[in-house]
Amino acid sequence: MTKGRPSAGRSMVRWALGHRARRILCAGGMVLTMAPAISSLGCRASRALPETIGNRTAHVDQIMSRVDAGAPPETLTTPVIAPLTLRDPEALAKADYRDLTLQQALNQAMSNSEVLRDLNATVLRAPETVTTDESPGLVQTDPQLGMEAALSAFDAQLTAVGTWQNNDRRFNNRFFGGGANAFKQDVHDYVLQLSKRTATGAEISLRSITDYDANNATGNLTPSAWQTQLHAELRQPLLQGGGLAFNRIAGPAALPGVYNGVLIAKTNSDISNAQFREDARNYLSNVINAYWDLYFAYRDVDAKQEAVARSLETWRSYDAQKSSNRRGGSAEALAREQYYRFVSELQDAIAGKLIQRTQTNNSTSGGTFAGVTGVQAAERRLRLLIGLPIADGQLLRPVDEPLSAPLIFDSQSLAVDALRMRSELQQQRLLVKRRELEVIAAKNFQLPTLDLVTTYRLRGLGKDLAGSDSAFNELGTGDYQEYEAGVEFRMPVGFRQAHAAVQHAKIQVARERAVLREQERQITHDLLAVVAETDRAYAQMETNLNRYLASKDALDALEANRKAGLPISLEQLLDAQRRLNESQSRYHLAMTEYMIAAKNVYFESGTLLENCHVGIIGDTVKAVPVASE
Repeated sequence: MTKGRPSAGRSMVRWALGHRARRILCAGGMVLTMAPAISSLGCRASRALPETIGNRTAHVDQIMSRVDAGAPPETLTTPVIAPLTLRDPEALAKADYRDLTLQQALNQAMSNSEVLRDLNATVLRAPETVTTDESPGLVQTDPQLGMEAALSAFDAQLTAVGTWQNNDRRFNNRFFGGGANAFKQDVHDYVLQLSKRTATGAEISLRSITDYDANNATGNLTPSAWQTQLHAELRQPLLQGGGLAFNRIAGPAALPGVYNGVLIAKTNSDISNAQFREDARNYLSNVINAYWDLYFAYRDVDAKQEAVARSLETWRSYDAQKSSNRRGGSAEALAREQYYRFVSELQDAIAGKLIQRTQTNNSTSGGTFAGVTGVQAAERRLRLLIGLPIADGQLLRPVDEPLSAPLIFDSQSLAVDALRMRSELQQQRLLVKRRELEVIAAKNFQLPTLDLVTTYRLRGLGKDLAGSDSAFNELGTGDYQEYEAGVEFRMPVGFRQAHAAVQHAKIQVARERAVLREQERQITHDLLAVVAETDRAYAQMETNLNRYLASKDALDALEANRKAGLPISLEQLLDAQRRLNESQSRYHLAMTEYMIAAKNVYFESGTLLENCHVGIIGDTVKAVPVASE
């Protein structure tokens, strides 16, 4: 009696291959054909066996011991160098300086930008949101949503099954026992299948089935027999789930509203790259802001040092007059108070305070100059951003000077560049395209399921598996061929879920398009605003220069009169000193505001990276400095 494949009720022992079973499997032609593929896969997978399915837990125990201990550092951190502390102007003058151009600062930043840093300590408060060099790669290699995950749905699948059973039973009727009341049977089943999904949604399978059946049924030709079959099967969706477009968009395992085909994954990857470009731009903008923060800090110190020197001379003059009883003590006290006021301001200008500084998205997208800073605080912040040690015995000192010439911008061409280059708009446009693809995929679910299923079989039966009177020999003759074809139809009455999916996808498209239009409007508004800001900052720079020159002339005239012995008002003299100090600082502040405004024009137009000679290249989409010509 020849048996077919074992029924579902048979007890199955999978992969407990004994010597005989291995010999039988290796005798199959299809098994030998696929042996190289199995071995190549096995060599790679076997490396994970000891740590995953094995009983070697030493490595896991080592990790958990650190977890139980609160995950302390496994190695000592680099010794921290004490920060350079400047307590007076003399220490500032004697400090060891490292002159730095803006382009050098940008190159240093992008060369050490594994993590795109900011000044809000986001890496401590929300480390999972911080952008790093690995961020685009994480999206591309996501095992659920990445490109490789989408392509894996079309990978060939190899399946092998071996089952063995021994039956020993009695039947009340000889008919059920094959002519005997006591039925004994030894059955082996071996199945090897290679299947693959195509881009049109079809599933192609090649299958080898080999059965061995030895029993005591009286009607058998031989006490034991081998039966082997070769199947070629094709299942092609004709309506729902079929077609190149749907499978590239949604993937073969898609559900209404859940799409992760190759095109969707590619779009997500492009959105991630545009997001990385946006984060690199923000980081670069913060570096530029920090550079000009430090520049202004040095100029502010210069102004306050001059104010201290002038007030000290005034104080000493009135102190001498007090000693000779030519003037009252109130004049000396007022001059002394002004001197210490300027000394206090100078100390803060040197050391700085830990307060908010210029940064991206502070008032405007590119940042608005704060103008309250200090040399040491600003220098440490610049070091933090560009990846230098917090202290190394040197002080960074900007050597680039702000522009003094008016900048004339073509608003029309800048607006065109902004709409074309802004990363936010690129991301939103890609999102709109993704939603449009999802509409196409959703419409496919409004079709019923109609699959064409066809199977071709070759059969062979023999006393032995191989040889003259064998199953393989009969299989090779091609005498026993079978063909089967059919269609399967299935549909939900009403297609309620499919219609909802289409409407949802269309609403998503409408929403993203509305957001895109508003983003374009917002970006155009912000661009024109910063262009106007450059005009305002330049006008302020010229006005404050004139103010500074006027206050200097006024103080020089008063000082000349005082030195000539002419009577002057002390209050007027002290007020003139304060006005000169304030106007000098305000002039440098206006110059710095002008540079920040000019930088923000490139920021808003989406060309800041190109203007700073920074490119995003490489497989990891890493931002790297590009040498200027």
